[in-house]
Amino acid sequence: MTRRPKSRLPPKLLDPPRATAPAPHKAPSARDRLREAHVTGRSARFAHTDVMRVMHALVHGDDDVRMGLPAFEHLTVEHASAAVALVFGWNGDGPRARIDPARTIHGFEAACVRLLEIARAGGQIAFATARPASLLTLYRAMASLAGAEGGDVLGATQSGPIDGSGRRIWWIDGVATLTDGESLLADDSAAAAEELLFVLPRPDLVVADRTFAGTALDSGLEVVAFADLDAVALAVAAWRGMAVRVVPLDERRPPQLYAPLLEVLTEVVEGSWAAPAPGTSRSPGAAGSR
Repeated sequence: MTRRPKSRLPPKLLDPPRATAPAPHKAPSARDRLREAHVTGRSARFAHTDVMRVMHALVHGDDDVRMGLPAFEHLTVEHASAAVALVFGWNGDGPRARIDPARTIHGFEAACVRLLEIARAGGQIAFATARPASLLTLYRAMASLAGAEGGDVLGATQSGPIDGSGRRIWWIDGVATLTDGESLLADDSAAAAEELLFVLPRPDLVVADRTFAGTALDSGLEVVAFADLDAVALAVAAWRGMAVRVVPLDERRPPQLYAPLLEVLTEVVEGSWAAPAPGTSRSPGAAGSR
């Protein structure tokens, strides 16, 4: 039998290529979605000069930028800049101010953990927003959670008139908002915040923004404060060690764009029951630390 030369052999069949599974699609993180929605990240409203102007006004004690807090003694622009860097994660570089998305997520997680602690201990919690068009949906979800976890969500039907125009506070699902009887109002006046604390029993925790947050903090209450880049006073309060947890975000976005925070809220709740400490209960009525 003669051997055929290799040049005349039929071509060798190659093994068929193995099918590779497509890489799983990775959904954008809550941090990425908040940045894409301009809830965090580079600000569309505040330039570097805008925030610097607020810092200088706060150093001079201007009422319009103090958010219901008293003037800070011995405050310098350098101190205010350090507070902004700490809370917002922005060191003043670039033409636009910005909020570090990681600061928003971490601040909100810390706020949710504290909210659960107070609620599970049966504490009294007050919610109020001066930016209802944007933040009311988020606050309602937090108030609902606090009540479900054992907290006493403080509220009423309405307050008395807070000024000559007859504006009042109305409570919507446990969240205080200012109204003229026709519309929910954005308002930074101290009158509404002072009326809120007058009407309600003294809460163990206040979840609020703007002057509602600052006035509560000045009254010696513990506060979770949602703060935009012009709320430098709340950042300084946190930097100076006052009893406030700040969640930095743009507070003038459409309400559905804050949905990633609601997902974080759910994750915090689920995680809080996943691995209870020895001797603690998994039941929602278990008391936490206060």
